[in-house]
Amino acid sequence: MQDVSTKAVLGRAALIGLVTGIPMAIIRAGLQGEELDGTVLPSAMFLLAIILGTVGARLAGLPRWGVVGLVGGTATLLLIGALAVLVPAPESEYFGPLLGLVATPVYVVGGVVGFALSAWSFMSPLRWWAVVVAVAVPLGSWGAAQYKPQILAWLEIRSFERSGVPLIAPAIQGYRLVHVGLNAAGEQGPEPSTWLEYWRDATPKRGFSEIQVTVWPAAAGNPRDSCLAVTENFEVPLRCKSLPGDRWVRTGAGTSWVTVFARSGDALVMLNASGIAEADLVAALSTFRPISAYELAVAT
Repeated sequence: MQDVSTKAVLGRAALIGLVTGIPMAIIRAGLQGEELDGTVLPSAMFLLAIILGTVGARLAGLPRWGVVGLVGGTATLLLIGALAVLVPAPESEYFGPLLGLVATPVYVVGGVVGFALSAWSFMSPLRWWAVVVAVAVPLGSWGAAQYKPQILAWLEIRSFERSGVPLIAPAIQGYRLVHVGLNAAGEQGPEPSTWLEYWRDATPKRGFSEIQVTVWPAAAGNPRDSCLAVTENFEVPLRCKSLPGDRWVRTGAGTSWVTVFARSGDALVMLNASGIAEADLVAALSTFRPISAYELAVAT
């Protein structure tokens, strides 16, 4: 057994993972939607992975086949659990038998990688660092998957902090921030920007209204040029007028849309709305305040 080459060990282990993963995927797909004790299915899957992996490792003549079967089965379950969070399968009620085909790659990848890592780490001579890798990769992947929302939130916060866009937002009375988008440089323009959407709910006395806000770094341009950059929209001529303080207002003939451009600290800002008085939109410029990356990320 010690004469088996690394390539042969990995190939046989991958085959064992494949043979282990597919039956698990078929069973999981067949039981989708069934009322089961929360501990029954994972326990059954774990036992199945251990049995299939150990028998397969023995028949394949892998070094330390008993340990490979145990560690490989455990690693497989951990990797499948991580992949299932990262690549969730659709509900069977919508896709029926197709669910098994969709879910199978998760089980196959988990099985192949889990058993390949296990077999490689327990080859002779035994290497402690290889064993650490075989344990750390599945366990780390599973642990990261359990904290997926927190990890994504942290990445979102970091993206705002590193975007280069000044972190400011207006506090418009009567409106609430419902959505924030981040456009990296090059996606929708040469400069990065944040896009904020504010809503004011309808009441018996007034209708629903929305204000859209875009924030760029000051280097993106100046209020005058930004206002004059568009002269027509849907064949409606637009006109710009200046207000004190380097503020510019764009309106269109026969439309209720109003767009305001101005500077706020080291940022170029644009407020856009329909059915809102120009004076109210201009007044909102004075409400801009610093906002944390966390607050922006929460509103995305």
